[in-house]
Amino acid sequence: MHDRRSFSQDRLAALSEELEPVRDILDSNGLCVYATGSYGRLEAGPDSDIDLFFLHDAGRDVEFPYTELVLVMARLIEAAKDLGFPPFTRHGRFLTVQSVATVEEVLGSPEDDSLNAFTARLLLLLESRPVSDERPYRGLLERVLCFYYRDFEDHAEDFVPVFLLNDILRFWRTLTLNYEHHRLKILQLAGAERERKKADSALKNYKLKVSRLTTCFSMAAHLGSSPVPVTLDEVLRLCELTPRERLAELGASNASAADVVRQLEERYVAFLDVTQRPEAEAVDQFLDPDERKRALDEARGYGDLIFELVTLVCPPERMRYFVV
Repeated sequence: MHDRRSFSQDRLAALSEELEPVRDILDSNGLCVYATGSYGRLEAGPDSDIDLFFLHDAGRDVEFPYTELVLVMARLIEAAKDLGFPPFTRHGRFLTVQSVATVEEVLGSPEDDSLNAFTARLLLLLESRPVSDERPYRGLLERVLCFYYRDFEDHAEDFVPVFLLNDILRFWRTLTLNYEHHRLKILQLAGAERERKKADSALKNYKLKVSRLTTCFSMAAHLGSSPVPVTLDEVLRLCELTPRERLAELGASNASAADVVRQLEERYVAFLDVTQRPEAEAVDQFLDPDERKRALDEARGYGDLIFELVTLVCPPERMRYFVV
């Protein structure tokens, strides 16, 4: 864990330094660049790609200056290439800017998904690290978290952020549904192409059932078990931890959960050994039906442990929020 963490931090710092030529643009427009995925979780390896999001502190009707956005994107693309990062997914198609005001306004609406605000918001809270300056990143993180604390003053003594918990659970279920949607495309293929796509789909399933599950439920378990009132400062602190650090805290604070957390960490390290290789090499492993079954069985067992952890740390009255 330490080597991956140090590697991730060093690479993020190097990318941040490369943004110096456009620092004035970032600062003058209140633009925050943050990494998610394996870099956001501080567990990246040499073959890990980097997922970047952009959030700026302006009203919904204030567009980020297009020419300045082009300069920032060009600097990032050039810097990522110079530093040896893999190419951005779909040639940078997802490198778009979100306004924090828009993210708040569309929360829970049909636009939440279509504008990609839902994903940008949840990944910011659950598994992100700043690439641009730390101060505006933390300010925007706190501002987004405040969306879920509108009713705190009315329930100051016993507040539980059920709104946030519901959004996290919605995010998890959306991820699982999106996976099922992508699987449909495999049915249209045949022969070797279908087998390779099937292996690629199984690898995505494996990642979904381990890393994505951990991202979501390491926070959900805390929200379901933290003493009331669950304050904004406490959740902000949890947002600044990695998912595995959140799990470790649950094990340290609850003796009955300690062994479950230990098993989760052991399985997670094994998961990283499988997934942190060149993509083609990982897919090759999943072409073998026996290897594929073994990995997915491990993932199901990991999910069983996450469920056991949640039931151990969350009292019955809080477990209700996970079901109803």
